[in-house]
Amino acid sequence: MSGPLADHEADERQLKLLVKDWRTGRATKTLWEAIQDAYVVVLAVAVIGAMVVQIVMNAQSSAAGCVTTSCQSARTLLPFAVLGAVVALAVAAARLFGPVLASAAEGFWMLDAPIDRASLLRTRLVSAIILSSLIGAGAGALVAALTGSSVQLIVMWAVATGLAAAGIVAFAAAEQGADRTQFTKIAVYLFSAVSVACLVLVVGIAARWFGFDLGEAREAAITIVVAATGAVVLVLAGVLAFLRLNRIRRARLTSGGSLAAGMAGAMYALDLGLVRDIVVERNAVERGQVTPKRGRGKGVDAMIRRDFARVLRTPTVFLPVLVSVVVPYALVALGVGRLTPLVSGLVLFGAMIPLLGMLRVLTRTQGLARCFPFTQPELRKASMMVSLGVAVVWGLLVTPAMTGLGSSPVDAIPLAVVTAAAGFLGACRWITAKPIDFGAPMLATQAGAMPTGMFTNAVKGFEVAIIITAPLVFGLHWIISAVLAAICYWVVTNPIDMDSLREQQEAQKKELAQAKAERAAQRR
Repeated sequence: MSGPLADHEADERQLKLLVKDWRTGRATKTLWEAIQDAYVVVLAVAVIGAMVVQIVMNAQSSAAGCVTTSCQSARTLLPFAVLGAVVALAVAAARLFGPVLASAAEGFWMLDAPIDRASLLRTRLVSAIILSSLIGAGAGALVAALTGSSVQLIVMWAVATGLAAAGIVAFAAAEQGADRTQFTKIAVYLFSAVSVACLVLVVGIAARWFGFDLGEAREAAITIVVAATGAVVLVLAGVLAFLRLNRIRRARLTSGGSLAAGMAGAMYALDLGLVRDIVVERNAVERGQVTPKRGRGKGVDAMIRRDFARVLRTPTVFLPVLVSVVVPYALVALGVGRLTPLVSGLVLFGAMIPLLGMLRVLTRTQGLARCFPFTQPELRKASMMVSLGVAVVWGLLVTPAMTGLGSSPVDAIPLAVVTAAAGFLGACRWITAKPIDFGAPMLATQAGAMPTGMFTNAVKGFEVAIIITAPLVFGLHWIISAVLAAICYWVVTNPIDMDSLREQQEAQKKELAQAKAERAAQRR
């Protein structure tokens, strides 16, 4: 470096203070004014917190009825399943975002400068570790409380889950500094397998396929081991992560920042489908390319074959569906009762979304859909066929679980099919949701003007799954749910195209005006 600034060293602390002054100097509201405007959010948090407390208290009282050894052992294994799921989600999110990231502006103006990059990124690493530990601790404590554990065990599970999540995020940060991703991928699959294995143990113990008595003393000892292991990994991986902060490439930092910015914009509009589209695009870019295959068949059959070939390129999309098969068995084993179809349908709803990629593309890309010589209902039905077959297989696999709801074996098959239809149609409804129209009339709220579609998009898909399974929850006959499923299927496959209706209305107006003009000319 040459010139008048060659003898001056850059001060990272002063740079951060300059950025802070620049941001605070352009703020239009104080913190107190923002809190006053967001009192509705504060009230909602208070109401939701009260509901969670009430649910925990009800779960604690219902746990007192769990007196058999198999029931108690099955309940004590649920925190282990949640531990594996939390750690798997933490490492997956850390690998997706960084976990250390920077915005595009920071990457352009600051990370290219001759400064110590570690001093700028150290705070972000600490924030990621603390955030993951708090979320993990909250999840561990909540599930331990719902299973009827003592206060001491609730605290121990909170500490163990929080330290495990923090340790795995620190490990992901250390791998980011080494510019590796294979070990984090292995960690995602490993802890996901641990979570599923724990759920299978819950079902097996409750069904008395094998005996297993964990006991409170052993559970406490295992939580201590988990907490100690998480603390050791946190310290070792954290030290490595701090030492490797200067080695993280700028492209890797800014890609995570761009992804976070895009997701923040999508979440502001409550467009969860757009969030998934961003993640799918990121995974496709990371994968790079696939091996092309020649299509077969004609007409709609050719589209179904292409969709099946697309799904087979990423067989991992079937893993959530396979995991969701265990859920009805676990719910029945834990004595959830009539809520089993509702919870199972919602879980399947989330698991089916990755299978509906073609339906998503043809729904959001109207220009591409018009290139096919088929109507919109035909396109939607063809795009849903592969996932429909997966849903049918799922319903057959969970049929034995439905026999535990107090119904006859003959009624177990329609119960399983209706539950599968609820999850499948809910996913289709969620995938086909239209983007929010910000040109539509706005609704005045305390947070400012918002389009009405922002609120309806947040519940699309969920309402279908709930409506179909609601009669089963209230003990009504499954035929009612089957009729509701048929109606929802017709609504999903035959959408109302407002643009076409407007075009037809305009054409009718022109024809009416032309007819009036002709009658007026004849009278003259």
